[in-house]
Amino acid sequence: MVIYAVFAAIIIIHLPSQFYSFANPDSYFTSLARSLIRSRGGVKVEFDFVRMGSGQWSVEHRAPIKSDALLSEFVPETGCLSIIVLGASGDLAKKKTFPALFHLYRQGFIQSQDVHIFGYARTKISDHDLRDRIRGYLTPCKGCEKTHEEDVTQFLQLIKYVSGAYDTEEGFRLLDKAISEYELSKNSTEGSSRRLFYLALPPSVYPPVCKMIKSYCMNKSDLGGWTRIVVEKPFGKDLASAEELSSQIGELFDEPQIYRIDHYLGKELVQNLMVLRFANRLFLPLWNRDNISNIQIVFREDFGTDGRGGYFDQYGIIRDIIQNHLLQVLCLVAMEKPVSLKPEHVRDEKVKVLQSVLPIEDSEVVLGQYEGYTSDPTVPDDSNTPTFATMVLRIHNERWEGVPFIIKAGKALNSRKAEIRVQFKDVPGDIYKCQKQGRNEFVIRLQPSEAMYMKLTVKEPGLEMKTVQSELDLSYGQRYQGTIIPEAYERLILDTIRGDQQHFVRRDELKAAWEIFTPLLHRIDRGEVKPLPYKSGSRGPEAADKLAEKAGYVQTHGYIWIPPTL
Repeated sequence: MVIYAVFAAIIIIHLPSQFYSFANPDSYFTSLARSLIRSRGGVKVEFDFVRMGSGQWSVEHRAPIKSDALLSEFVPETGCLSIIVLGASGDLAKKKTFPALFHLYRQGFIQSQDVHIFGYARTKISDHDLRDRIRGYLTPCKGCEKTHEEDVTQFLQLIKYVSGAYDTEEGFRLLDKAISEYELSKNSTEGSSRRLFYLALPPSVYPPVCKMIKSYCMNKSDLGGWTRIVVEKPFGKDLASAEELSSQIGELFDEPQIYRIDHYLGKELVQNLMVLRFANRLFLPLWNRDNISNIQIVFREDFGTDGRGGYFDQYGIIRDIIQNHLLQVLCLVAMEKPVSLKPEHVRDEKVKVLQSVLPIEDSEVVLGQYEGYTSDPTVPDDSNTPTFATMVLRIHNERWEGVPFIIKAGKALNSRKAEIRVQFKDVPGDIYKCQKQGRNEFVIRLQPSEAMYMKLTVKEPGLEMKTVQSELDLSYGQRYQGTIIPEAYERLILDTIRGDQQHFVRRDELKAAWEIFTPLLHRIDRGEVKPLPYKSGSRGPEAADKLAEKAGYVQTHGYIWIPPTL
């Protein structure tokens, strides 16, 4: 049997023919096909052993199958592109969406001959008025200050404005007419053009807007064109509302057409997490419960609601920050290695992590509300909405059993930062008596001053044998001085144009996230869990530090990481 198999392999490898036949070598072979796969140059070549009616065996050469590496390469599309920003006169569009599009244009990722941008909103203004509103938010690209004014003028000429309601036919027919006229001017073949709708709108209007787009503004996709929808958070307020919203949009569009954007997934250091974990042998044996004591994921702001009190009070810090941004970071920190970098493989592993999170215990939650929050006239005097939360999430699987994930987020605190802090266990047999100085930590600073550093115990220079805490430091501002680090929205909008959904939230992922937090949120909404007061400019409630300590976090005293200067 082995001899015949080797003989068959030799025939396959060395003979160039597309088809081979040879006598049945052994009764062990059945009439089922057998395959031999070999790989050359990233392309898999596959052969089938097939029994023919004459009783002989044949080997048929299949068509080449591209490997994952080749499939992941971006292939430019040729149809003209229309980017439609709904809610064009709002703050999100002015401050984030249009500036991101400008920087993509300035860097050559979208070309003036291939793209046109349409703004749509209820406000009755002209093209010129919209362009004037946007102009002040278009900041210069690094190194392009001299040509900035010219670049802005050229970019603004790509923008056309259409006014209309979000729930009536008339406005969307006008919008479709404007898009179609542009496509016709580019001699675009019907069905090959691309339409990207960015909903910079409150979620309450998503259903009617999506219905109008589906009814009046769809591109025919039979010749390679497409229609895609980008929706912003919050995706609901709890599990039931999120599922209702997903069902309403899902009835109109298929999942590959829907891009649920979470801008944290576009941050440079967040996108580096998978590379760090799965491209470096150093971390593979360390990244588990045997070596890691606890992991903190922290978001801190040094300002309050700043005029957004009425809006924020409807959601609170858990819905606004933890359930989406920080939970997405947790997924990337805790997930298993995906089969490939295909979006569905990556998102499958994120869902598995979320489904492994145990129910949150009230004893492992500390809520806070900064003093003065209710002074905002748009906030009720008796508001129970937390502006601060620390909680412990526990993942019930082989890798992370017993490792607390300490999630912190708060407003009006003493500093502004977002970071991941992986704290390792104590060194057994501490011969240098240095445990009191602190544990090893791997810190990934997401913002500001993007960096990653490993906190280590080293010998202090000098004649004495003394130990001290220091760090191995990769600070992006120093290491990559000439590199433009793109804003998160730039990266994610480019991904939507390219059809890459890896950094967007899938429907089952959204559902699993809400399943974790909905019970706690409902207890807060009913007033069963109360926030503790804390002073603006402080670390937050003292009980939060005690909770982290109880969970196993050991704070290092006397060591402060200082970003290196250029």
